[in-house]
Amino acid sequence: MDLEAENKDLTLLRLPSILKLTRGIHVMMPAHNDYSNVLVSSANLDAPTLVSAVVSAIELALRGIHGEGARTMILMNVLPLGCAPSFLGFALTNPSLQKDKDSCIASYNAVVDLHNAELKKMVESLRTELSWTGLVLFDLNAIYLDAVRNPSKYAVTKPLAACCGAGANEYNINLAIPCGKSGTVNGTTVTAGRCSDPSQYISWDGLHPTESFAEYIASAMLKGEFTYPSFSLDEACKP
Repeated sequence: MDLEAENKDLTLLRLPSILKLTRGIHVMMPAHNDYSNVLVSSANLDAPTLVSAVVSAIELALRGIHGEGARTMILMNVLPLGCAPSFLGFALTNPSLQKDKDSCIASYNAVVDLHNAELKKMVESLRTELSWTGLVLFDLNAIYLDAVRNPSKYAVTKPLAACCGAGANEYNINLAIPCGKSGTVNGTTVTAGRCSDPSQYISWDGLHPTESFAEYIASAMLKGEFTYPSFSLDEACKP
């Protein structure tokens, strides 16, 4: 217990002051791992129960940081995991997973859509209860889907494939050989390396964005695009 108390004291020493928290612009991108780990391992997923637990945990975290003084918070929702190359690669060995009109896994995106809808309700509730006008939602899901549906708008040519991978398939995914690693395929050593031009891809390694697509995300956020309610970063940065 003494060690725990000591570690807590050290952590508090590293935290910004209340003044800095109040003036800072905070960005949260939660929940992706919560769903990523469960979607591929649970045959009978209770989506409403899972979503409720995840959104409640996010709400608790938001209440905590608001209580510490944070007043400007950009909260990202969850990207369409059914369009992420890692999950599409998983679907190659699971033909029961149906595709939607975007060639993405319908059931996975349905779970994500439920999460994002509940997340929006929670944000609206907190904004009212805490008079937290600086709490805004960034629709990461929408910009990702926009890139999947309109790839040329983002200078992308392979919206559903990973740049870094070792898959001899349309998604460039081998789940046994993640980006940067080596493995054996049919007696041959294979390394999951990067593509020649990452800017042509949305996804770097099957889940995380390439640097070029991350720039599109950052630019949209700075301009106040894909935000709810509408949000001006220029106004937020004024003293």
